[in-house]
Amino acid sequence: MAGNLGCVVVSIDGNEGSMDALRWALDNDLEVPAFTAAIEAHQKRITDAILNHALQICAEKKANVKTQVVIRDPKEKICEVIENVHADLLVMGSRAFGPIKRYFPHCNFSISHCC
Repeated sequence: MAGNLGCVVVSIDGNEGSMDALRWALDNDLEVPAFTAAIEAHQKRITDAILNHALQICAEKKANVKTQVVIRDPKEKICEVIENVHADLLVMGSRAFGPIKRYFPHCNFSISHCC
């Protein structure tokens, strides 16, 4: 499929569906060097920003934390880290649903767990 492709655009917004589209593009030999380098640089900037924000919050609370960046499927990696560090508790935020959707849990929500 790589053929004569000189420029490939993959629209990503952070949700897993868009990341699946990115994986598909990369798995199907869309190896445009500039594209790959740009995606990796973008992912690093986002990761650094998220991690720095979290570390700032921890510093404000004087919390002693260890950080670890893992890549791949979040469900699998979160479960793997929980097992590896023998965690007693996992705390996760929810997606930013508005008040209506938050109070009507029967509206297409799904919950996954590692246990």
